[in-house]
Amino acid sequence: MGTSPRRRARSFLSQYAMRVIGSMIFLGIVGVSFALFFLESHRTVAAVIPAQAPSVLKQEQPLRVWFFDVGQGDAILIEAPNGYQLLIDGGPDADVLSKLGSVMAPWDRTIDAVLLTHPHADHARGLISVLETYRVGAVYESGATADTGVMRALRDAFASEGAEHVLVDAAEHWESGGVSFDVLWPSIAVPNADPEDPNEMSIVLSVRYGDASLLLTGDALAQDESTFGALSGDVDVLKIGHHGSASSTSEALLDLISPETAVISVGQDNRYDHPHPATIRRLSEHAIRILRTDIDGDVLLTSDGGEPVIAPAPLPF
Repeated sequence: MGTSPRRRARSFLSQYAMRVIGSMIFLGIVGVSFALFFLESHRTVAAVIPAQAPSVLKQEQPLRVWFFDVGQGDAILIEAPNGYQLLIDGGPDADVLSKLGSVMAPWDRTIDAVLLTHPHADHARGLISVLETYRVGAVYESGATADTGVMRALRDAFASEGAEHVLVDAAEHWESGGVSFDVLWPSIAVPNADPEDPNEMSIVLSVRYGDASLLLTGDALAQDESTFGALSGDVDVLKIGHHGSASSTSEALLDLISPETAVISVGQDNRYDHPHPATIRRLSEHAIRILRTDIDGDVLLTSDGGEPVIAPAPLPF
């Protein structure tokens, strides 16, 4: 008599179950063996690597400084090794959001601090969109203001955000992730100051991480460069003041800080004819490498605490 269909099905399922269980046992043995090998190899590595070099086992992120190509304006994002983010200026429009979206994780909707160097639209307008899009922990500025639609909108955005609001001057210093930040100018912060030329109160920031050093000058003027240049000393990278205009980047400053690389944030075919030929000539005479956002696009500086590496790094948006 032949085997019934029900009995044949039961036999097939029993054999199939045994195969599945066997496969699971085999995979379990392989997994345990791999785990034991992984742990043993790490014990071996730990025994070989000296205690003073833990970074080989735990890689830390490098310092990253993005000089965004935002046209005729400034927008710089600093990311410390511990993840701390400082956005310096926001450029002339909302394009800064595309730049931030290209370098920040999609789920990252916070920025630790925003620094407004001075209240000109080509530095300030983009921050309105930033404050509407991201949660910002602190806002730094010098106190300089201007009675313009852009600044009124930005003041409203500051108020709506509810971020800590700090007026900074040459006495301000903070650190995060091993990166030190020092404000070198203006000499004193003045609440609601309305200078004839807001560039006179443009914040100048020194950034140092191990052997890497930067001087970010906003739109500071040549008349003040000897003061903050003396405070700075030698740097690796200088963000050229006022988009390379003739009113900044004096011989005195270049002699004081001896930069190896200069970054000029400037728009293509801008109506101001920035950078000025005299500025380019001074940089060339000092054998300073020049990177320009109108030619090179976005520029990225990285450092693991050693000498910085800086090069064009055009973003897709």
